[in-house]
Amino acid sequence: MALTPTFRPGTAADAGDLAILFDAATRRQVSWFWGLNAQPGQSWFEVGRERIRNSTGSDSHYSKWQVATLAGETVGALCTHRIADPYDPGDLNGVPQAVLPFIELEGVAVGTYNVFVASVFPEYRGKGIGHHILEKAAELARQEGATRLSLIVESFNPDAHRLYRRYGFRDWERRPFIAFTGSEDEGELILMVKDLA
Repeated sequence: MALTPTFRPGTAADAGDLAILFDAATRRQVSWFWGLNAQPGQSWFEVGRERIRNSTGSDSHYSKWQVATLAGETVGALCTHRIADPYDPGDLNGVPQAVLPFIELEGVAVGTYNVFVASVFPEYRGKGIGHHILEKAAELARQEGATRLSLIVESFNPDAHRLYRRYGFRDWERRPFIAFTGSEDEGELILMVKDLA
């Protein structure tokens, strides 16, 4: 049965849910990355939650999120940002190798409105919520005057790849996926784009 969520802006109180949704969307890559920055005795979850709550300059700050709800319960979320043109990746010294292909693909997608994270909790998947999340992304992009949506998906996530194709995204560019510690995935990162009418 298809479900129609309501969207609201993210808040600091959502940071815990957003950290979990972000990690699920990246197949544990973001928890690995946050774990690299953890202090002794601190979990990746604490690092991620703190970053989402307080790092205002971060692409994952709660102000960049829209939360999908059903009857007041969080079921998924969307994080977006405009990729600046010209693109400045910042200082890449010390950036883990596994992150560099993502940065390269963002550099290809300059000027697009980027779906940085689109994620749904497992018990709500397959119910049409992902489609509504992409509709919300397109709405936000148009409000910003953007003419293109972009996102990155892994070749080993065929369900998400199919969803994006059904929604009108097409493959644009690829980079090899570089496995991070603990990942057994193999394949490519696929930059996808959708032209907005």
